[in-house]
Amino acid sequence: MADLPPTGWQLQQKPLMLTRRFDFPGYAQTRKFLDDLATLSERGGCYPDLSFGKTHVSVTIAAAGTELSAAESDLATQADELARQAV
Repeated sequence: MADLPPTGWQLQQKPLMLTRRFDFPGYAQTRKFLDDLATLSERGGCYPDLSFGKTHVSVTIAAAGTELSAAESDLATQADELARQAV
């Protein structure tokens, strides 16, 4: 298994996935995060499931195999950085 992602992510075992909710002060920051995450996902070929509202985004990264790949764990780490930049 790849290294675990940063604190704040929930690891579910069956099915194997990472989940995290990001909260933002307003729609503009939420939109920036979603746009940047889309670009990051396309670049890395790892596409999370998203649900969102005006000031929050819930991200679910499902493992493609029986373990989390480095790409899936890296996406979680990079999503954390995008959330910090969006505020």
